[in-house]
Amino acid sequence: MAEFVRTEGVPVYVQIRESLRAEIAQGLLKRGEQLPSENELAAKYNVSRMTMRQSIEDLVDEGLLYRRHGVGTFVAYPRLQRDHTRLTNFFDKAENEGFRAQAKLLSMEIIPAAPKVAEALDIHTGSRVIRVKTLRFADGVPVTVHDAHIPYKLFPNLASENLEIQHLWTIFEKAGYRVKRAVQRLEAREASKEVAQLMKIKEGAPVLFKERTVYADDGTPIEFTYCYNRGDLYSLTVALER
Repeated sequence: MAEFVRTEGVPVYVQIRESLRAEIAQGLLKRGEQLPSENELAAKYNVSRMTMRQSIEDLVDEGLLYRRHGVGTFVAYPRLQRDHTRLTNFFDKAENEGFRAQAKLLSMEIIPAAPKVAEALDIHTGSRVIRVKTLRFADGVPVTVHDAHIPYKLFPNLASENLEIQHLWTIFEKAGYRVKRAVQRLEAREASKEVAQLMKIKEGAPVLFKERTVYADDGTPIEFTYCYNRGDLYSLTVALER
């Protein structure tokens, strides 16, 4: 930790809080790193444990730190903010927020459309769809399992595209289908064993589940997706007016 110098006229707990905030921002305290105990920190800053706790609680409330019961206090990973009042893709949004976005292709296969997928894509049950499953990362941390279903008849050459370096929507638009709108449903779920293993979280941990149908500007449904987002690293914003 960096050297701490007190400033006269500013409450000590505020100074300590801002000192810790600066160390997190500068990478001196790294994401996922455990802080020393409150007793150790209080001794380092030469303050009472109560003062130290107040500084830490402020940062916990802000989401910069988090506590694990019986274990200690840790530096939190920054949350990926998604504004659900606008239709944006993962890569553009993550990079606009300063994250390094990546995707790992888990599987790509041509399968018959299940009834729910067929209904969303306005095709017959059993029609061919391309199922593209990817794991998405922000700054190297897995945040989303993305399970997309795309009508084969619209994009028969999709398998030849590199989906680890370009977004599906880019491919859609190259084929003449400009993404215009989407309809989606969100709900809280517990991570299945498979999702937990992929995102390196505990089975049963909270995830934000999303079903979404994406439409082209002519009204054609071009993608139906199941999304599993890490509950501890993902937040959403919705603007409401009366």
